[in-house]
Amino acid sequence: MTLKFAWQEKYAAAMLELSREELPQRIDAAEKAIYQRVEELKDAGAGFAEELWAINDALRALRALAKTECPHRASQTGAPRSGVAS
Repeated sequence: MTLKFAWQEKYAAAMLELSREELPQRIDAAEKAIYQRVEELKDAGAGFAEELWAINDALRALRALAKTECPHRASQTGAPRSGVAS
């Protein structure tokens, strides 16, 4: 996997985590990094369509991982549940 965007490191760590005890924290860290980047992109203006597509894909994958591997976590997170791109 080529890491093109800074938040992808935390995303990759979550997706590759094998420990069920560590997984919820990895997912939380990845989501936090992604949402911080989304806030940065709101201020940056246009020109980030490729990254927004990658972010939406990553969020979907993280949600699927959380749902299948740590279902108790889904009701505890405060992260938004909709996509970020309009």
